[in-house]
Amino acid sequence: MNRLDRLQGLLACLDGDLPQQDDWPGIIELANHSLCTPMVASQLEAAGRFPALPPDLQRFLREVHVRNGERNRRLLLQLDEAATIMNAVGVEPILLKGTGWLAAAKEEQRADRLLTDLDLMVPPEGFHDVVDALVRAGYRPETAAVRPDVPLVLLRPEDAGTIDLHSEYGGATTLRFRHADLTVGGTRCRLPGSVAHLPPPVGSMAILLLHDQLKGRDYLRGRIDLRHMLDMRSLAAGFGPAEWESLDRLFPPGYARGAARTQLLTAHKLLGLSVPDAMIRDIRAQLQYWRRMIQVRWPVSALMLTMLSLCDPQYLAARRRWRLAKGGGASSSRATGRAWLPRRGSVARLLSWREVGKI
Repeated sequence: MNRLDRLQGLLACLDGDLPQQDDWPGIIELANHSLCTPMVASQLEAAGRFPALPPDLQRFLREVHVRNGERNRRLLLQLDEAATIMNAVGVEPILLKGTGWLAAAKEEQRADRLLTDLDLMVPPEGFHDVVDALVRAGYRPETAAVRPDVPLVLLRPEDAGTIDLHSEYGGATTLRFRHADLTVGGTRCRLPGSVAHLPPPVGSMAILLLHDQLKGRDYLRGRIDLRHMLDMRSLAAGFGPAEWESLDRLFPPGYARGAARTQLLTAHKLLGLSVPDAMIRDIRAQLQYWRRMIQVRWPVSALMLTMLSLCDPQYLAARRRWRLAKGGGASSSRATGRAWLPRRGSVARLLSWREVGKI
């Protein structure tokens, strides 16, 4: 089986079906790399497919599912403790991405999704009080708080994961969310010993699109984060025309909107996400989807296609706007010439061959 066939096999497993071709080592390797193995175990078990699996694969999937359930149990305790610490200094955090899923999931589903860390957002005015309180509780900053749009990573050796502490999410040239933006229309979430907030579904969907396509540069690289697409499918289950229209309007026309629509089209094609036709008929989105499939089938093409993406006029225009918004102004030498091109470190990341969680 080639990688595209393996992806189709993995998608079948995630829908509770057995793959048409029996290449379990290749399919499970892709599931492990995309961080979807616990969901594969859950879906095949729920569909009654386990007896048809090889015995060693049954043992492996059950072991992964059990261990992930224990890790998520520990993460939930850590989340409750961290939120309690924040509540004590007058802050009710917003739970972003998988952290929101963890707090809202039913107990019997809590082993299904693999989390890498805890993403929490607090108001800018309470940020330093929260950091000081977490440091007193034994956390230590693993990174420096360099910019508001870059989270501070806090680590405690005995915990199951790190805390990524945000005071905002996004940027001036795409879209930006602050704590107050996400409490409007959100849901107050009561944990055993604390109180937090879940963003509104449209906000959660926008953050996933923003995180992968723009912050993580998946749009430029032609990469797919299947785990986040599964989250998107769950979030969109209750969407109507008003929610889709609101989501589309959040992304400015041009580069940002094209990136969001590409991700929605990919989720539509791979996972059956029901998206209005008007949002996925975009010719750029169609071309980017086929570019992604080419890269899945022939990974060696990723280097050339990513280099071509760096010459996309919409991307170059977005880079120029970003440089201008960052403070150079039209007269600054940093806003002209080659300064709006990506830095060397950014190019190295763009061209990275393998990244856990990305296909």
